[in-house]
Amino acid sequence: MSLLGYAWGLWTDNMLMDLMDETLQDTCIADQFVKCLNIGLLCVQSNPSDRPTMSIVIKMLDGETVNLPAPKRPAFVIGRDQSSSTSSNKPESINEVTNSLGAR
Repeated sequence: MSLLGYAWGLWTDNMLMDLMDETLQDTCIADQFVKCLNIGLLCVQSNPSDRPTMSIVIKMLDGETVNLPAPKRPAFVIGRDQSSSTSSNKPESINEVTNSLGAR
């Protein structure tokens, strides 16, 4: 399972604090941690129109947005079986990239 898939699972189970590194627990403000994860999940939405622009992200991080929208399932966990807790070697998404180099 990818880190994104793991974070999404914790989001849906309302257990985001389980994602925090133990060394940060005494120094990190829980609300800010959850806010950053919420914004991160908004930035990886399947539909680009559901993703915030960078200027909106900055406003969200600066605290100008009080109520953040709840994210939908991220693009890279669409194929994830929510009932399965075991990992597999299957990709969670299929992305194709073609690079072409030509002489000038």
